[in-house]
Amino acid sequence: MNGMAQAARNSGWVFIGRGAERLIRIVVVIVLARILGVRGFGVYSFVFAFAEVFAIFTDVGLQTILVREIARDRESAPRLLGSALVLKLFMAAASWAMACLAAIWIIPAGESLWSALAASFLLFVSFRVTSLRLILDAPFEAGLRMATPLGIGVMSELASAACLIAAALAGWPLPALIAVQLGALAPGGLWLARYSFREARPVIRFDPRHWLGLLRMAIPIGAANIFIIAYTRSDILMLEWLSGESSVGMYSAAYKLTGSLSIVPMAITVSLLPMISRAFDEGDGELVRKMYRGAASLAIVAGLPILIGGLIFSREIIGLIYGPGFAPAADALSVLGTATVLSFLLYVMTTTGVAVGRAGLFTVYAGVLALLNIVLNAALIPSFDFMGASWATLIAEGFMLAVGLAVLRPEVGLPSGGAALRAAGAAAASAAVLVWVPAPPEVSLFIALLLYATLIYKCRGLTPEGIAAVQSLLVSKFRHPRGE
Repeated sequence: MNGMAQAARNSGWVFIGRGAERLIRIVVVIVLARILGVRGFGVYSFVFAFAEVFAIFTDVGLQTILVREIARDRESAPRLLGSALVLKLFMAAASWAMACLAAIWIIPAGESLWSALAASFLLFVSFRVTSLRLILDAPFEAGLRMATPLGIGVMSELASAACLIAAALAGWPLPALIAVQLGALAPGGLWLARYSFREARPVIRFDPRHWLGLLRMAIPIGAANIFIIAYTRSDILMLEWLSGESSVGMYSAAYKLTGSLSIVPMAITVSLLPMISRAFDEGDGELVRKMYRGAASLAIVAGLPILIGGLIFSREIIGLIYGPGFAPAADALSVLGTATVLSFLLYVMTTTGVAVGRAGLFTVYAGVLALLNIVLNAALIPSFDFMGASWATLIAEGFMLAVGLAVLRPEVGLPSGGAALRAAGAAAASAAVLVWVPAPPEVSLFIALLLYATLIYKCRGLTPEGIAAVQSLLVSKFRHPRGE
C-alpha cells in the first residue's frame, strides 16, 4: 500500500473510531443534562474543565515529539518509549498532586470540590485528553495503524458510559458518578498496554541525558499546549466564576456538541504529522506543501456544512437533544458552529507547524491567544453572559488562524484560496435549498448534502491533493475491508 493510501486508510479508522467515541459521549451528555438539570450539568462540566487544565502537565508536548521521532526512526522506538514512559509517569503524578491542591485551595467544600477531586484521575486513565495512558498510542500513531487502540477506546467508552448512566439513573451523587465514569476506563488502558508493548517493548534505563533531550525538544510544544489549554478552558472557568453554574451549563450544552466534531480534523492530522515529518526530514518541500494544501482543503469542506447547520437548525438541534430547558443555548450553538470551521483549519495548521520545526513560534502566539481570550471573556461575559464567551471563542479563533497562516507561509505557503471560495459557494447553494425548498426537513437536508457533495466535486471545491486523499481512502476501504 502506498503512503497516501495508508495515510487515508489510517485517517478513515481514526474518523470511525473517534467518531464512535464522540457519539457515545454525546449520548452521555444528553442523558446527564436531562437527569442533572442545568445547574448539575454545569457543575459536571466545570470540574472536568478544571481537571483538564492540568492534563497538559502530564505531557508538555512529549507525545507529539515521541510520534515524530518514532516516525523518523522506528528502530529507536523501544528506547524512546521507555524514556517517555518514565517521564510521563512522573509528570502525571505531579500534575495530579497539583490538581488536588488547587481544587482544595480554590473550590469551596462540598459537591463541587469532591467532584473535582474525582475528576482529577482523568490525568491517568482518560482516553480523551493528554493523560498518562495516551503514551500507549504512540507506536500505532507513528506507524499509521490506529485501528487497535481505537477499537479498545470505543469499547472502553461504552463500558464507561453504561456504568455512568446506570449510576445516574440510580440517583448516585455527582462525585460518585465521576468516579464510576473514570474507573471504568482503567481496564481498557491495561488492555491497550498489552498490545502497545508488543509493538514496541519499552526499554527503561536510568538515562537523565536522554530524558532531558526529549524534554528540550518537547518544551516549546508543551508551552504552546499549555496556552492552548488555557485558551480552550478559560471560558468555562470564567463563566463559573463570573456567572455561575447555570451559565456554564448553557454554554457547555452548545460547546460539547461543536467540540465533539473535532474528530474530523483529528482524523486528518493524525496521519498528517508522521507523513509531513518524514517528507520534511527528507527535504521534499513540494510534497509538504501539497499535503498541507490538501489537508486544509479537506478541513474547509468538512467544516462548512457544520457552519450552515448551526446557523439554520440551532434551535431545533438544542430542543431535540437537550429539551426546552436549554433553549437559550441555541444562540451559542450558532456562534460556535461558525467558529468550528476556523478550528478545523487550526488543527491542520498547528500540526503542520510542528512537523516542519516551527513549534517555537507557535508558543509565542499561543500565549498571546490565551491572554486575548481571557481579556475578551472578562470584557464580554459580565454584559452578555454565556453569549459573550461564545463570541470570545469566535474572535480568538479568527485571530489565531490569521497569525498561524502568516507564520507558516514561508515554509508551506497558503491554503488554496480558490478552492475555499468554490467550497463556500457550494455551501451557500446548499443553504438556499435548506431555506427555500418546500419539503420536509429531512428531505431538504438530503437534497442539500447531495448538492453540496456534487458541487464540491464538479466545481473543484477540493484541491487535487484533497481529492486524491479521499479517493485513496475509498479505494483502501474497498480493497482492504478487514483488519489493518
